[in-house]
Order: sequence, then C-alpha cells, then structure tokens
Amino acid sequence: MRKGFVALLLAALALGVTGTPSFAFNQPPLNLGLTDILDGGPPGPGTYFTEYIQAYQSDEFKDNDGNSIPGDPKVATVLSMNQLVHVYQHKILGGHLGADVLLPVVAISGSGTLGPPIAGTPPAGPLNAFTTNPAVLGDLIVGPFLQWFDTKLLGRPFIQRFELDFVLPTGQYDKNYIANPGSNLWTIEPHYAFTWFLTPQFSTSWRLMYDYSTENDDTNVQPGQVFHFNYSFEYEFFKNFRGAVAGYYLKQITDDDINGQTLSNSKEQVFAIGPAVFWAASPNFFLGLKTQWESSVENRPAGNRTTFPMTYRF
Repeated sequence: MRKGFVALLLAALALGVTGTPSFAFNQPPLNLGLTDILDGGPPGPGTYFTEYIQAYQSDEFKDNDGNSIPGDPKVATVLSMNQLVHVYQHKILGGHLGADVLLPVVAISGSGTLGPPIAGTPPAGPLNAFTTNPAVLGDLIVGPFLQWFDTKLLGRPFIQRFELDFVLPTGQYDKNYIANPGSNLWTIEPHYAFTWFLTPQFSTSWRLMYDYSTENDDTNVQPGQVFHFNYSFEYEFFKNFRGAVAGYYLKQITDDDINGQTLSNSKEQVFAIGPAVFWAASPNFFLGLKTQWESSVENRPAGNRTTFPMTYRF
C-alpha cells in the first residue's frame, strides 16, 4: 500500500487516558505516526481499504517538566485501525471529492499507579491505580475531503488533500477505568496533507492537524486544543520501494478544563522520529513498516510505536 496514498484522516492512536487531572493525560486518541510516506493522496480515484497494526509500549509517564511521575505506571497497546476510503471522479474546486470511514479496535494493558488519589477522578483504587478497560471498540471516525492529484509547487508534482474529520463517541467507555478504548467526547479535526516530489526519487510528505474536543460528561474534563503533524522524508532506493525518516510532533495549545476551570500546566507535548519503509508490491497492494521513538515528552506517556500498514485497492 502506499500508506500515505490512502486518504487517511485522523487515525486514532491506541490510547485514550482520561480522568487523571493531576498529571493531565486527557487527550483522546490521535493520529500520531500512523500516516506519513506518500500521504498526500492515493494513486487515483477509486476505493481503498487499509488496515494499520500499531503496537505502542511505554515504561514511564512524564509530568509538565518532562520528569517521570511517581507510581511506576506502564502501558502497552495493540491497535487495529480499519479504514475504508473512496475517491470519486467528481470534482469540486478542481479537487476530487472523497469520503473516509475508520473504526479502531484496540487492546490496552497497564500497571502501576498515577500517584495519590485526586478529587474528581474515576474511582480507580486506593492509590489511583492505572486501571484499563478490557473492551476493544474505539470511536468511529468519518470525514469528507477534497483531493488534488495534478497540482505543482515550484514546477514539481505536488499532491495535496484537505479533510474535515469527526470523531464520534461510539467507542466503549467506562468512567471506572483510567484507560478506555473510547473517549466519551466529540472531536473535530481539520487536516491538510501533501506530498511534494522534489525529484522523481526524493519526496517529502506532511500531515498538519488541529483538534478541538468537547467535554467528557462523565469526568467533566475537556482536553485542550492540539496542533500536531506527521512528517517523512522519502527516497526510492529501488523501483516501488522507498525508505524514509519519519515521525510526528504534538503540541497542546490550550490547557485542559475540569468542571469549567482551567487546569494549569496540563499541556501535552511529544516528538518522535524513526526509520520507515514502503513497498508497492503490486498496482493494487501496498505495504509499510516503521518504528518511532518518543522524546521531549510532557504530560504524556513516553515510549515507542511500531506500525505495519497494508492497503488494498479494489
């Protein structure tokens, strides 16, 4: 698959940690590193199915200063993100109209505690134990987009897409757990993605995203607004085979709110980088593999993500 080739919108990360206002960790699942190589668009109009398998593991959670929090919390997740995309022949404003639907299935495990109990958090145990919901269904994601295949920038091919995604609170959620597959809130995410071919072999791809989430009515926590992007610098070493340096960056712009009050020092941050490969095994089947290590982490788990995407064009 040209994993970037599929007009993937927001693809949930495998973890939504909610209800822990002492150390933030309130952002819903986000697309952190699922998409990168050739992300500007699919090879052309048609119908695509992509499955992303992503494993994430973290042995430490960071506070606002980037220091490990007490309680030795650990988390591991395995995500199967299932995406169906259709790009129509019909054009609007010179771009092909498209639609995207994603359904995440995720298994979460965790251990340790998140410090002493905090007023207003879920009843997670005597030491605010890091409990995980055994359910697996995440929030449904839908979104329309416009895809341009034939634009140029400085005389070089420039494939681009604008998409408006909606994350619906349909996933499984229980306020008695700290970590849930669903987030129990609505999220709106516009994103702009492009791939710029600087030479026939060398290209760079970016996806720029901004997220606004509503309040979780079970915890009265509203995550702050977030800007984040995925990036890659790609080179075709052999015909239909590309290697890349790829990663992601997230910066929370506004603090979280709890019970209508601003929760100071709750902004999240993370940067990640690692190697990636992409192989067009046939005109209709594409594969990828990458691993990315996180650094510069604030108010989030810090760990490693490994992702294996597969795309089939009908």
